[in-house]
Amino acid sequence: MKKKLMISACLLGYQCNYKNQCDKVYKETPSKWNQLFDDFEVLPVCPEQLGGMTTPRIPSELTGSVSDVFSGKEKVISQTGQDVTDNFLKGANEVLRIAKIFKPDYIILKSKSPSCGSGKIYDGSFTGKLIEGYGVTAWILKENGFNVKDELQEIS
Repeated sequence: MKKKLMISACLLGYQCNYKNQCDKVYKETPSKWNQLFDDFEVLPVCPEQLGGMTTPRIPSELTGSVSDVFSGKEKVISQTGQDVTDNFLKGANEVLRIAKIFKPDYIILKSKSPSCGSGKIYDGSFTGKLIEGYGVTAWILKENGFNVKDELQEIS
């Protein structure tokens, strides 16, 4: 029986990122990512779309720590200043609900993303500066015991 893998859909060629494109790592090595379908039972997800956001969409970043986003002390703000926190929380909770049903062995999420970032995210200034941290979806999945990695980490 194949192991189960939940993965950011943009990493598999789905045009769902904020620019309405697939991720550049897929474009550079599509055969590597398509191989996952042979090795795993794969479930692609896009938390931002599941949260009701459009594609394409304005880039967004967290204004503070992700735990403070969940407690209501911080927000997720679009580059134009719109508060999109509710969309990000809804998407994260939908992915968590799906993960609890699917029970993936691994979850690979898009690095640096305000939803999916795992270990490094943008700092909220929209200047491209990275800080230690997690995106909203990555954080809630880790908090619930799921094995979350980004596309730069190997799975075994």
